[in-house]
Amino acid sequence: MKQRQKALARLRPQRLFPALCYLLAVLGWLVGAATAFGGDAAAKANGTLREQTLTVADFALADLTVTGQGAGADGVPYTELVTASNDPQMILEDVSGQTVRSLQMTAGYTGTVREMCLYYTTAPGQDYSQDRRVFPVRQADGSYLYTLPREHFVSLRLDPCSPEEGKTVTIDVKELRLNRPAAAASYFAPSWYQLFCLALYPGLVAAALSWAWCVWQNLYKYRRNEQK
Repeated sequence: MKQRQKALARLRPQRLFPALCYLLAVLGWLVGAATAFGGDAAAKANGTLREQTLTVADFALADLTVTGQGAGADGVPYTELVTASNDPQMILEDVSGQTVRSLQMTAGYTGTVREMCLYYTTAPGQDYSQDRRVFPVRQADGSYLYTLPREHFVSLRLDPCSPEEGKTVTIDVKELRLNRPAAAASYFAPSWYQLFCLALYPGLVAAALSWAWCVWQNLYKYRRNEQK
């Protein structure tokens, strides 16, 4: 009888909560990654998700002045821009007819760059907000890659730098590219933030479930004792 009680004790549900929560989290993430891969494959097939090379002329410029064009030592042509305030902007006013996943910029800077970010809107007439922006990741080739959330966008606003007050920055823009091709494996490679979430939140949920189970058990035992 004692052995049976010990065996049942080992099978307490709260002991299974952590494994169950982590298993469900990983399965959910894999399903989400597969869905993202399938959705992008369908968008590529119907032509809404396509790689596109842009020029400075495709953007509406704010507090940026085109001062010339040239070619670097590597022979790559560039457009030279000079900032006119500490909040220069390059705006793609309408991208609603296509799917956008990323923006890659190759550029050289002269001056103190400070913050770089890409704002986006998801509805007509929506204001740009700090709640809707992403920051770039520097690539091995020196370019800056902005990876956007999986939403439908109306417009994009690239803030290529944030000069110090009273100072200017010169930007030699070499290439701007939408939707850099992504390998299939990249859909199933979690970012550091995703790994952090997969490690933290299932554990918190498991702890909450264990606490709730213990409270329910104690209440159940209390009621049984009251009835005796």
